[in-house]
Amino acid sequence: MSSAVFTARSGAVLHLGRTGDGMPLLGLHGGYSSRGEIEAILDEVLPDSPGFERWTPDLPGMGQSIGTSVDDAAEVADLLCELVDDRFGGSRFVIVGHSLGGFLARAVAARMPERVAALALLCPLPAELQPEPAGVVRTDPGATDGLDERQRSEFEGYFVWHTAAMAARFRAAVAPSLDVYDDDIVDRIMQTADYEIGDAVDDIPILLLLGRRDGLLGYRSQLAQSRAWSRATVVVVEDAGHALPHEKPELVRALLADLLARGVDGAGTPPR
Repeated sequence: MSSAVFTARSGAVLHLGRTGDGMPLLGLHGGYSSRGEIEAILDEVLPDSPGFERWTPDLPGMGQSIGTSVDDAAEVADLLCELVDDRFGGSRFVIVGHSLGGFLARAVAARMPERVAALALLCPLPAELQPEPAGVVRTDPGATDGLDERQRSEFEGYFVWHTAAMAARFRAAVAPSLDVYDDDIVDRIMQTADYEIGDAVDDIPILLLLGRRDGLLGYRSQLAQSRAWSRATVVVVEDAGHALPHEKPELVRALLADLLARGVDGAGTPPR
């Protein structure tokens, strides 16, 4: 993984990671997180083929972009579109977004729908939150012994599988992002990520993956919204929460392979 810096026309700076070869893929992490988490997710869930040139920015106010301030979520989407134009040229590309990154993925796709080959939304942030009672699926004795008090609280509020394997996953993929963000900036982004995206993304091949036990965002708003998406595969996973891509990587990987076959390889494209 190499590091890069993108400076927008406005002077805003985004730090980003880059790895791999092939069609460009933009990976967008969630709120109060950093690119390390989406990079860990992509490592687990991307199929072996086709190959991708993966670009993973730290969003404004988070990770190494913590010093970059924005007024609202729309400004973040504009920055990401400028990044895409700068690094991808005129190439078609794929977007994978988790949580806030899912909302931003749709916002970017709506601005350049002819360029987006496929869109994967993993527990995306909806305009209206409807958190579900989380309900722990399984608890292993001693699973969180290696976590400090702060980490244990974050883990238990995020994951519904309280097992040693998931605690190890949390330590490796999530814990490094804790507190590496500016509350004021991230709060502004999260609170303004409620505007209407429009119907420009409706015909893009989409995968929408939701956890039925998502105690942070819920799944019902996203499910209702997806009814207008003519080329969407929509899956609600009963025994998963907001950390679904960490808890169910094999399932995500299989469904992403199907999405990419439809969007990148062109299989299943409806007649014009």
